[in-house]
Amino acid sequence: MDRHEAVMAEVGDRLLRLRSERGYDLDAAAAAAGLSAKRLCDAEAGAAALSEAELGAVADAYGIDPSAIFGDRITRLQDYA
Repeated sequence: MDRHEAVMAEVGDRLLRLRSERGYDLDAAAAAAGLSAKRLCDAEAGAAALSEAELGAVADAYGIDPSAIFGDRITRLQDYA
């Protein structure tokens, strides 16, 4: 696994954890964020990177600051844009 894949997997794990902590099922979370369930599922699995707008929509739906999605990786993610 290269660094990009590792970051995507870590962000996906965090997205899944944040969703679970809020008690959302996949369909409800995706609908609240204006995404398809497949798109959110792929992001949680580390198989797709969400756009800045999509990440903002997920953060809004979860009632969190977008930086919470990235944790300590936020400054290093610029390398993967």
